[in-house]
Amino acid sequence: MKALSCDVILMGASTRADGSLGLRLCTPELQPQEKTAIFEVQGKNLRMLLQPLDETPEELVTVKQTLDSKTPSQRLRAVLFVWWKQMGEAGKAEGKSFEQFYVERLESIIEHVKTKLEAQ
Repeated sequence: MKALSCDVILMGASTRADGSLGLRLCTPELQPQEKTAIFEVQGKNLRMLLQPLDETPEELVTVKQTLDSKTPSQRLRAVLFVWWKQMGEAGKAEGKSFEQFYVERLESIIEHVKTKLEAQ
């Protein structure tokens, strides 16, 4: 697979439910083979360097977190969020925010694990 280099303009960034960011980038007009190369890496794990072209960067900020390394608690929170969203109207009928739902589910999990502990 080829590596790509292209000037872009960062048009926007938005937060996502799992704490990550969604980015919208705008490229210059591209040739068909350049478009194809970009579509070939769509959905792949990539490394990105955002460097201003009009000025010298003061320092390089490196994000150390990798895409595949959510902590187990981050994974659990994300799964619980999807569950809450899938409940749709049923969850809203109870009038519970995600935070309320999250705390209740965690308490339920904690209580379940406590039943597995040996008495002391």
